[in-house]
Amino acid sequence: MWLKDSSIGRKFVMSSSGLALVLFLLFHGCMNLALVFSEDAYNFICRMLGANWYALIGSMGIAFLVLVHFVYAIMLTVQNRA
Repeated sequence: MWLKDSSIGRKFVMSSSGLALVLFLLFHGCMNLALVFSEDAYNFICRMLGANWYALIGSMGIAFLVLVHFVYAIMLTVQNRA
């Protein structure tokens, strides 16, 4: 599979997972910024993201992306040092 075997594929996976993690951080930053403008809006967002099934699946997805990002970072580092 080219995502694992080629250098470009590995860098594509690394950049894609990194972009997803940055978007995750931006989302949470915007969510926390809502507190500056309205406490009710912040409480609504927190209720929506509480312990719903989609929030749990999203959390598992983020954990998977972090794992993929770390594994590919190690693979690229080893390849670059070889």
